Amino acid sequence: MDQPDVLIASPVGVLAVLCAVAAFFFYVAEASKAKFFNYIPPLLFIYATPVFLNNLDVIPSGSPVYSGLSAYLLPAFIVLMLIKVNIPAVVKVMGKGVLVMLMGTAGVMVGAVVAYWIVHPWLSPDAWTGYGALAGSWIGGTANMAATAEILGTSEEQFGLAIIADNVIYVVW
Repeated sequence: MDQPDVLIASPVGVLAVLCAVAAFFFYVAEASKAKFFNYIPPLLFIYATPVFLNNLDVIPSGSPVYSGLSAYLLPAFIVLMLIKVNIPAVVKVMGKGVLVMLMGTAGVMVGAVVAYWIVHPWLSPDAWTGYGALAGSWIGGTANMAATAEILGTSEEQFGLAIIADNVIYVVW
């Protein structure tokens, strides 16, 4: 999706804007003495700011940078998070948590289908893929959301909406 009428269209420029947004909000959250970021995490602003920048025609809605970050950086960050997992502790807790996890998974799956069925007349035809990605997040976290979105062929727009919904619900909950 080429948008030559945006202020910053080059992939290098888009990457610089995304990095600057992330750095800015992490810095402000770390440097600030206010408790604001205890209630609303900086990630919410990091997700929302590019949406506003796109709507203000500062950055494009589609860029090779976005698919590159999804394909290469996201899996790398997930690996970095998993490196710290204490396997013996996970196995010890797993016995008690498996039944709870299965019940929660069933609840999310049924809830997503029912919610979609109720509101689908007002949604775009591919909105179900966003619901699937969101359900993936609630069942298995960000890594599962990304994998589910990939499997379902979720568009960037639907994936973005699912990420925003996931974070807004997290903050409100």
